[in-house]
Amino acid sequence: MKRRDILRAGASSLALAGMMGAAAPQAAASGATPFAWSHAAALALVGQQFWLNHPELRAIGITLAEVQTPATQDDPRLRQFSLVFASDGARFAAGTYEIDHATLGRFLLFVAPAGNAAGAPRYRADFSLMA
Repeated sequence: MKRRDILRAGASSLALAGMMGAAAPQAAASGATPFAWSHAAALALVGQQFWLNHPELRAIGITLAEVQTPATQDDPRLRQFSLVFASDGARFAAGTYEIDHATLGRFLLFVAPAGNAAGAPRYRADFSLMA
């Protein structure tokens, strides 16, 4: 991975943090409860359709296939889990992409290739959340 890719991913994470911070007051003002990622919230989304907005390939359908957790949580202050998405057949590089969901709306997520299952490419997004 090149230095510019690392910097770009870091900038995207900062942008996501800024977007999430800006979304909370808007959600509160509208009376809606903002979505917060957690292991339980992710499990409730298994089997649902998402759309990954790729700059060259356009909208790619991805389905949340499973939520994986490590066998042990090394730090009791962290809750770690991975979202595993099955692609509709499209293959793309690791990166931060805009993801759309019917209920959650649009958000940024870093996804990386995670092999194949049943002939479909899989992609993984890792989470390490403070408990």
